Amino acid sequence: MQINYYEETERIRIRDKILKDDDIRNAAVKVVHKICTVKNIEYNEKTGSVLIEFQKETLPLEKLQSLIPAARKLQAKATFYTPKKKSEILDEINKIENAVGHWA
Repeated sequence: MQINYYEETERIRIRDKILKDDDIRNAAVKVVHKICTVKNIEYNEKTGSVLIEFQKETLPLEKLQSLIPAARKLQAKATFYTPKKKSEILDEINKIENAVGHWA
């Protein structure tokens, strides 16, 4: 998974073959909307990348640190993704969504 963060333009680009799966991409985008205020999201089907434009002041960096273990687990599963493992990926995304939902 490739993640590029462009602080000055308030954008993040995430590129991975798992994002070509509609269910996985939609679940991930749903979580992003819960984390910060999203200005725009663009999906490139050819490359499997999602470009997220957000409001930097709404991105809780200190809270994001708590998601690092779950994100690493998700990334490990995504590295060896096959359609048979789709439910495992969605479960990991759901765990992250639940964690974000408990932020005060």
